[in-house]
Amino acid sequence: MKSIYIKIITGSLLIFCIISCTKEISLDVTHEPQTIIFGSISNETVPVSIRIQQSVPLQDSSSSKPVNDASVSLYAKDTSGNTNLITNDFAINQGIYTSTQSISTIIGYSYWIEVRLTDGTLFKSKEELLKPVVLIKNTGIKNGDVLEIEFSDPGDDTNFYKFTVELFNEGQLVSSNTSQSNDVVFNGKESASVEVDLFRLQDDDEDITVLYDEIKVTFCNINFSSYQFYLNQSLQLEANDSESSGDPSQLFATPPVNLLGNITNSSSNTVVLGNFTVNSLSTVNQPVSN
Repeated sequence: MKSIYIKIITGSLLIFCIISCTKEISLDVTHEPQTIIFGSISNETVPVSIRIQQSVPLQDSSSSKPVNDASVSLYAKDTSGNTNLITNDFAINQGIYTSTQSISTIIGYSYWIEVRLTDGTLFKSKEELLKPVVLIKNTGIKNGDVLEIEFSDPGDDTNFYKFTVELFNEGQLVSSNTSQSNDVVFNGKESASVEVDLFRLQDDDEDITVLYDEIKVTFCNINFSSYQFYLNQSLQLEANDSESSGDPSQLFATPPVNLLGNITNSSSNTVVLGNFTVNSLSTVNQPVSN
């Protein structure tokens, strides 16, 4: 019995020592800010807006830090290969750079931006072609929750499309969904079509009813690099919405904040976060009778 008591006392002392020696250790993880640049230009004559931000540490309450002291330049290259500065005059508000004038673009020209930080770091987006506008011929709702978009696909080029469906109720946006497609299946067809879900709902949202009285469809003819960016973004959103925790693909999912696009840090020759998209777009507004 004596030996048992000794073992119990010894074990208790060991546990006490372990507990008494426990203390909190704060991990000092070094954060290296990353610059995030996102913007677009289209065939519409409107001001061009570009958002520039820097990532913040995980413990920071804000999701990003606006960059308000960068220099932004917008360039174009014509069909003869001549480069022209379109504008470097931008108004700045909380990291959003908006050209002080509306920008007119020309089909067949290439466009890109250059962003220089105060420390001299230079970022440049890929030169993207402003492709021909592909007009929407017709739209129709199938099975109550799918929108079919009809158009004629140009046959002299490989085309990449991004299309967005926005639902409005009494002038207020109530739902928005975006999808992408290439023209491998319908290349050059006079009567081509794509389909997109009217609603972007998760599995547990199936019983939700969305009321709307107007549909706005935006159909964009874009370049491959931007198409790949938006495709990866959509795949990531679908992965995050999935409730199948056992799906092996979740192991390889890339966080949205790490989506790389067509912008390169010229100093380090590395691709950075974000994208500058050159869109040739057409839009249709369709009233809906409920």
